[in-house]
Amino acid sequence: MFFPHGGYVTDPALSAHNLLRAAEAAGATFRLNTKVTAICKAQGRVSGVKIDGGQEIVAPVVVNVAGPHSFKINAMAGVEDDMAIKTRALRHEVAHVPSPIGLDFETHGGHLSDSDTSVYCRPESGNHILIGSEDPECDERIWVDPDDFDRSFSNQWQLQVMRLAQRIPELKIPTKLKGVVELYDVSDDWIPIYDKSGLPGFYMAIGTSGNQFKNAPIVGEMMADLITACETGHDHDANPVTFHLKNIDRTISMGFYSRKREVNQQSSFSVRG
Repeated sequence: MFFPHGGYVTDPALSAHNLLRAAEAAGATFRLNTKVTAICKAQGRVSGVKIDGGQEIVAPVVVNVAGPHSFKINAMAGVEDDMAIKTRALRHEVAHVPSPIGLDFETHGGHLSDSDTSVYCRPESGNHILIGSEDPECDERIWVDPDDFDRSFSNQWQLQVMRLAQRIPELKIPTKLKGVVELYDVSDDWIPIYDKSGLPGFYMAIGTSGNQFKNAPIVGEMMADLITACETGHDHDANPVTFHLKNIDRTISMGFYSRKREVNQQSSFSVRG
């Protein structure tokens, strides 16, 4: 499949910063580098969060968008027993290598997803290539504590570069390793959870793996509709909220992303790990 008008974000830090500024312009405020220590409850529903130092921020609605920490926040809220689908933090390595001499991959390359060699890649500035794994069965899955994991490169880095070299034989394997080691927030079937919880007022937009950042704007709209419906008495578990995708004129059921769903066997990752 070739998408000539497709694109990708080459500076995720800048794009996240831009979203922050847009949210502030719409009235949001941020407490950066602040640790949540408890999910507060009163009269059978969520009442806010407690942060370092003991301060409680009162709120009628709390949304868990904690990424790889999502399962820790759910544990604080005591909502995991109500969930058929859980989330975990998965360690992932991405290699950053120079393009072969004579190949202007930055200009002429594209985003490649190769299920035979089990890697994906895309151009990076300075005529470099980013290479990641598509999680084949032969790759070890390392589930970690998001507050305590190894950020050093392993043999996985070299394996990913070698796999891409099967498609680009001129690609050299550097001795100086560059790239990033970070985390995915992964659900049991790698499909996100966009849902309410068993605790009234506590909602979840979690399990987004490595591919949902680009969907964040529409997910925000979906969650706003879901929260509005549930807070005005709609029973989402019995009658899932629907959402209309205006750009493609299609209506979807948010029940697909339910915390109570069975593991989706059609998901390419659901039967592994």
